Amino acid sequence: MTSQSEWDAFAATYAQVQRESRLPIEHDVTTYLTAQLPLTTMTAVDLAAGTGRYALPLSRVCQTVELIDWAPAMLKYADQWLAGHHRANYTLTVADWRQLPAVPRADLVFVSQLPDLRPADLPQLLAMTDQALVLNLQTLAASSLLTQMAAALHLPVPVQPQADPQRLAALRQALETHHMTYRHHRLTYRLKDEASVSDLLPDFDRPFSVSEANQLAVQAAGVPQANQLVPVAIDYAFDQLIIPSAAADHLRIR
Repeated sequence: MTSQSEWDAFAATYAQVQRESRLPIEHDVTTYLTAQLPLTTMTAVDLAAGTGRYALPLSRVCQTVELIDWAPAMLKYADQWLAGHHRANYTLTVADWRQLPAVPRADLVFVSQLPDLRPADLPQLLAMTDQALVLNLQTLAASSLLTQMAAALHLPVPVQPQADPQRLAALRQALETHHMTYRHHRLTYRLKDEASVSDLLPDFDRPFSVSEANQLAVQAAGVPQANQLVPVAIDYAFDQLIIPSAAADHLRIR
């Protein structure tokens, strides 16, 4: 999705997925940040805030939270979510953050899983914070069944777009190239679920006949039918970068 209207149309589904997630990532990220930063004395911006998954726990520890997102429907659900949890120390801003002035808006700028985040964005993001920029990036979403299917096909395991580790690698390389100080932390999770070979075939972006799919099910899962559910383990990783705002004086990325 690349347009505001697409994100608006996706907002209801996105909110539901966020609410039903079994990963306690928002709690764990906030707990980590509370141990690293004086959040209780800080104001915060949740940039590309979506439906408020991270804004809620941040609002419980920070002085105030400004939620910025370019999709009004996303912020509508965020408003409902925070108000429903009796939070009042937040504001909503509908804006494309790249069009906002590169001046401080809060002590902390928090950015989670921004799909198009790139190293060239770092100077503006750092200019928007008085104290620290925090980036939260998903770097792994790997199903045991998908891994077995890839091995049977002699192909690399497909990388999920929202969990591309190269995004983190590029950001860390940019920071280190410019001798910028930062703190790195990783949270990992494993969930049990069920899936079928048919569920995961689209990840390989190639057609499969019914016989090919069933043969793959035998090879990868030990079952005769591609639509048969089998137990799977799904591994997740999320990486956090805490970058002091003082880095903005030195960071010049083209």
